[in-house]
Parts: sequence; structure tokens; C-alpha cells
Amino acid sequence: MLVIAWADGKLGAAEGNLIRDRARTLPTHLREWLDERLKFPPGPYFRCQVSHLLAFMASTWGDQQREGCRDWTETGERWAQELIQDQGLFRRLFGGLQREKADLHSLNEAMNEHGIYVSDRIWALARGAHAESEPTRIAYCETDAEQVNQALGISFKGEGHHLAVGTMQALARDEDLDTHVVADLLGRSRHLRENERWVLLGEQFFRAARPLTDLQRQSLSTHMRQKCGCSFEECSFAELSYLEDALATDARWTSWVAGLVEELRIDRDEMVRAQAPGTFYAPRNRVKAQVAQQLVPGPPGLGFRLLEIEAAGATLRLAAPAFTVDPTPKEAVQWVSRFLPAMCDPWTQFVLDLDGPRWVAEVLPEMATRPSPSFEALLPGRALLVPPWVWFRAADSLGVRFFSARRKVAS
Repeated sequence: MLVIAWADGKLGAAEGNLIRDRARTLPTHLREWLDERLKFPPGPYFRCQVSHLLAFMASTWGDQQREGCRDWTETGERWAQELIQDQGLFRRLFGGLQREKADLHSLNEAMNEHGIYVSDRIWALARGAHAESEPTRIAYCETDAEQVNQALGISFKGEGHHLAVGTMQALARDEDLDTHVVADLLGRSRHLRENERWVLLGEQFFRAARPLTDLQRQSLSTHMRQKCGCSFEECSFAELSYLEDALATDARWTSWVAGLVEELRIDRDEMVRAQAPGTFYAPRNRVKAQVAQQLVPGPPGLGFRLLEIEAAGATLRLAAPAFTVDPTPKEAVQWVSRFLPAMCDPWTQFVLDLDGPRWVAEVLPEMATRPSPSFEALLPGRALLVPPWVWFRAADSLGVRFFSARRKVAS
């Protein structure tokens, strides 16, 4: 019911009251959890998590296995239908319930087929249904006036199967995010985990560009199929992020490609950073990683969290912005609105000067066709500034535990 209620991005009083009525017999702590998710959208991963939980329950709690759960799937569907019907005659007449109906259909498919399709397939890929597969990052970029059309995905190849899932997005170049939108989004997402808040900001960035046309989508999809040598199925940015986070945590694998300019890959066998400056290669068993337990100070309300990776005398530092104060000060909102788009630009690599603190950008005059094979270390006291979701996955894949950004800030 929560998934369907938030499908259109807002929740009415009648919807909230109906859900609370259905939950009146829950324990107190669960009703409190529910109230929090009725106040604010549950987060970018919630729909994925619910569909995968339902698929697990449907396959584990068979009708003969647990008394009292015999008709829970029918009850759940009936309650969801009641929620849709209570949306009102006006919205039903003018087709305002299509997203809710689509979500209900997706959830039913997850239960009835123990779904392995797009978002449901993501769960299977991340949790071991294709554990024998080797994940590989694939990327393709096309320029179009003032924006970049980019497809990013992961290809899974194993014995008897080969498939790929990913996103197709337009990236607006040299255009800041709306500071009022960013401030509002941060205010409504304080209850979420830090990495999910950044994924929401990433989604907002991708919405700032012109939507892809059918012809552009066809071109991106065709090139992705050629690059991975198999079918390519589109998913949302949040779904791909969910898959990448799960692979980093469970499979110790992460890879990042912004266009074809740079690559950070950490898997079971090796870690490779293939770009000049900052090229880095080492076998995994010789990699030592740690997170600096103090944040490098930035604008008010914002610091830069460091992940330091050492091997064979070489050091690679990854830095990512982190919010340190709630509510978020306007200076931090302005920094994120200005620099997050550039951090996602495949032609730009930000470098953090730890002694400044200053950030400098290396703007590439043209798209590289492959990562640089040459070794060029970063200058002392500098770190590669990467989008926060990349930082979290790199830390997770290396098994590094990190602190809350609001706990301690360097003076």
C-alpha cells in the first residue's frame, strides 16, 4: 500500500488514513515506522525492496507452510485495489492512476512469478541467482548540443546466459541544479540513509536535462547491445544504484565509468584505477583501505569524506562531499547545486586539494576512447572527488566501515 500510495510522488490524507486503519493491529514500533513513511516518501530503493521482499515471501511462505498466511497475497492485492479506488472519481476519469496500477501489476508479478524482470531481476542478480556470472560495466555516450546522452549498465555473462541492465539518461552540461529544489529535497529526505539521499539528488540532476527522444533512446540501446553482445533492458537510475550497492556489499564488486573517460574497478581479484592522473593497479590481497575519521572541512554544513587505498607503495584517495549539519545550510545547498552536475559530467574530473580546501577541475577537450595505460600519480595532498554513490560503493566493496558525516568534522 505504501508503494502504491507514493507512486505519483505525493500522498493524500485519505490514503494515509486508510493505510493507518489497516495497520492498527501492528506493534507500536511498526506503527511509528509507518508514520515516518507516511510523512515523507520512503526513498528511492523502497519499491525495489518491497517487490523483492514479496517475491521472497511468496516463494518461502507457501499456502501449506504457515497457517494464517494462506490468503495474504489476495488480502494485500484487495487492500491495494481499495487504496486505488479511494483516490477519487476525478483522477480515475482522467487517467491519473496509471502509475499506481503499473506498480500494483509489477508487485503482483513479483509475487506470482517470483519475478526475474528488470527491477525484480536486479534482486536476483544481486543476491545470487546469477552468482556464477561475471559483472562487467558497459557505457556509451553521445553528444547532442548542450547535453550528453549517456547509457550506463552492467552486463552479466555466465554459462548458458548473457544479459545486461542499465539506464539511459541525458546529462545537462554547464547547468546548475535549482537550489530551491535541492533544499526542498534535502529537507524531505533527512530520515533516509545518506547514500539514498545522494541517489535522490542524482535523480534530480538527470531530470534537469531535456528528455531523450525515441530516436536517441533507440541509438543508445543499439550501441549498448553491440557493446555487450546481448539484449539490453532499461531500468531506472535508482534501480541500477540498488543493484550496484548490493553487488558492492555482497559480491565485493564495484565499477564506475563516466562515459569512457575514467574507470574505477574493484572486484574479487584486483583493483584498477585507469586514468591519468591517478592510475592505480594492485591485487586485492595487497590492498589496504581506510576511511579518514575526520572530514576535510568545506563550505558551512559540508565536509569531504576520504577513502584512502594503499598498495605496493602507491596511494589512491577518493573524496566525496558529506552533509554535516541538519537542516542543510544554504552554502552547502549552493555547493551541491553548482558542483554535483559537473561531478557527473564525463568530460570533467574534479580533484580535491586537501590543504585548501580547494577543488580543481580537469576538463578534457575530447572524449577518450579508452582509459590511459600510463601511470601518473596525483600530486601530494590531493584526492579524486567522485559522486558520493561511487564513494559508498568503493568503501562497501573493500569492506570498510565508515562513520556518520554528522559525528565529527575537522577544524
